[in-house]
Parts: sequence; structure tokens; C-alpha cells
Amino acid sequence: MQFHQIDKEIMNPRDHQLFKQYPLNGTAAISTGEVPTPYHIYDGYGLFIGGVSDSAAVKHLLKDESLVPIQTSDGKTVMGIWVCNFSDASLGPHHELQFSFFVSERETSPIAAHPLNTLVLMLTRPDVRMLCFGLWNNTPNVVAYNRELLSLNARQTGSRIEREARQVRFQFKDTTTNELIFSGEINHPQQASRAATLSLMSKIGMRGTLAVARQPWLSMRILNPLGIVLNRNAIAEAFTKNDANVARYFDRQTDHLEFGNPAYGALHFSPQCVQYMAGFKFVYLQPT
Repeated sequence: MQFHQIDKEIMNPRDHQLFKQYPLNGTAAISTGEVPTPYHIYDGYGLFIGGVSDSAAVKHLLKDESLVPIQTSDGKTVMGIWVCNFSDASLGPHHELQFSFFVSERETSPIAAHPLNTLVLMLTRPDVRMLCFGLWNNTPNVVAYNRELLSLNARQTGSRIEREARQVRFQFKDTTTNELIFSGEINHPQQASRAATLSLMSKIGMRGTLAVARQPWLSMRILNPLGIVLNRNAIAEAFTKNDANVARYFDRQTDHLEFGNPAYGALHFSPQCVQYMAGFKFVYLQPT
């Protein structure tokens, strides 16, 4: 299924059906020049770290947003962090750090606390959106594209992402102050955790498991924060398909994270699961 498969395709990544379905069919003028649209990632690798944060701190951070964070039965807010090294993209190679909150446009009942909630929500709750609230990229062109065309709060970072045989190390710094934003060391397994896989299948059920297996790619609906360009939380459709998706529980013995940005450190993020992705393919459409 989508979150623990290894799908090796002998083909040029740019020839994948995803990019034929959503081709580069336009251009736009931004402050750094003319760029192709929509946003394509053809290859790369990355980590998705799912977990929960302090609800009061999240509500304070999102006080100007007209959205409701998804709460768990133990009073936490569901949150995810993306760390990605895109080696081939329509805007050129670049890095990305993204802090996302899982939200709804209206009040919903709390969900049962579970370490795989971020993955379950992405697979089973079409009413739940990801609010891309904090975003850092390491090239001016990508920062301008994300801010000016996608209305995302993108800022520039000086970053380092290194992949070794069984570990991904990363560090993101603010280019203005040289202060740490976020860093870490995450072991990436060669195969999925059996316990995590069985638990995920149990949560989404057999029908859900089969439905995910049939999908040619995963669809997501992402919201921008208010006031970057748009004064509304517009929906942008995104689609991803990776050659390898390996999910497991976060292991505090081998995995380490450090927050340098005070606003995000104050969230007291508690990591619960890790998804390692390779052969990353991604399309992000314009918000509507």
C-alpha cells in the first residue's frame, strides 16, 4: 500500500504518468523571472515526521486563521514536518522544510490518540486539510514561487541534507540571522516496520487498504496561511507518487530532533512516526 511499498519503475522519472496527467502547461512572471507552471518534483528523497503538539500553543500560532486544528482524545494537535531534498524539479534542485498542521474548516470531534494519526488522516479523511504554515527553501527562485504564486509563507534557508547508508542528517538555518531553525538525525529503515504496517492497516480497514493500493498516486489538499498573497485559505490540490515509502514508529533511541526557531520550539512537538520517501514525484497545482 501507499505508505510501505517499494515500487521500482524502470523509466525516466519525468515520463511518469503523473506528469502526463498534470503537465507543465503554463508560465508565470515572478520577482526572480519567468517560471513554468505547475510545480513539479521529478526525483529526490525526504522524510515525513508525524506527531502531536501542544494545543494551546498551536491555537495561539494560528489565532489569525479561520481554521480548526484536529485534536486528539488526549488534548493534542496533529502536526507533521517535511524534510526534503529534491534533486530534479521544474524549478531546479532545492531543499524544503515544512511545518504542517492538520486542520478542518469546521469544528470536528477529537480523534483517538494514535502514533500513526498523520498517515491515517491523509488516507481516510478527505475533510481534513494540511495547512502549510511554516516553509523554508534554499533557493530564491523557489521561495519567490511559493510566496508569490502559491501564497505560502516561504522564507530562505541555508540548509544541509545528507543521506548515508541508514541515516538522514539535516540542518536548516535562517539566512538572515544564521540561527538554527531545525536539525536532526533520522535512521531510515530498509523495509517497513511490521508493527507499524499492521497497525496502519487495522486503523484504515481492509476496504481502505485496498482502495489505497488501487490509487495511481496519493492526492492531498493543502491550504495556504492568510495574508501572504491571498486573504483566504485557498485549496491547492497536490499529488505524490514515490518509488519507495517506508513507514515506522519514531525511535527516541536512534532519532533526534532539535528546534532552534522559538515559535516552533514552543509547540513542544512530540514525534510519533517517520516515513522515509525516495524516488519522490510530486505535483502542486495553483490554489483555487
